[in-house]
Amino acid sequence: MAAALEEAVGTVCWWGLSPAMDLRQHLPPEPDPRDPSAEVPVLLVGAAEGRHVLLTAARARRGPPRAITLFVAEQRPEPVARQLLFLLLALEAPGRPRPAARAAAILELLGSGRLRAGTAAMLRGAAGRLRRWVT
Repeated sequence: MAAALEEAVGTVCWWGLSPAMDLRQHLPPEPDPRDPSAEVPVLLVGAAEGRHVLLTAARARRGPPRAITLFVAEQRPEPVARQLLFLLLALEAPGRPRPAARAAAILELLGSGRLRAGTAAMLRGAAGRLRRWVT
């Protein structure tokens, strides 16, 4: 048991141990019905994987629009940055690059030790945008 726990330290499981939640379902009712753009802060603690954020973004057009600001409290920032990078690559503008090429690049980033030149360029561009957004 202890050996299995030691092997798991420092790893991030993309899907977690529970189903992904749409964070919009757990928001309080709108404070002012005349102001649907009122911002709602949400704190995710220990959320190194982005499944809740991804499901919330995928279902964002269901129901009335709500502005959500996500705060993530995580012991190590590296897994959060990695998941933000994958979300950024997944949500790129549709014309840049094609969806099939984007999916291939994400799979290449997940499973390869060596990157093709196109994937490396896409990663450098996304990392630069992410660095400007976060800092």
